[in-house]
Amino acid sequence: MLKILICVVGIIATVACLPTVNDQGVEEPVDKPGYCHIKDVYIKEGEQGPGPIGQCRRYKCISVADRRMSFVTCPGWVPREGCHKSEHDLTKQYPACCPKEICPDEITNKD
Repeated sequence: MLKILICVVGIIATVACLPTVNDQGVEEPVDKPGYCHIKDVYIKEGEQGPGPIGQCRRYKCISVADRRMSFVTCPGWVPREGCHKSEHDLTKQYPACCPKEICPDEITNKD
């Protein structure tokens, strides 16, 4: 009997941790107390971290109760003369998604 009870509790705990799917078949986020969430990213209240791929932002969870978050994007900058900025790489998370400076070899290799 104890083995059956442990097995049932284990199954219930596993199901409770799975994301729910709404009527339209869209996966809804799992509730994680003490965490803000945006899409599939969870950030603990008072902390910060990269947002979901495709947004190129760093988020800070300000208040779970008030559902308040702030974010920053890539800093603005001007490339050196003869160089240019790459586009955002939205396949990566912040800050790897931010534009990079692209220069010809003769500028890059100058000392």
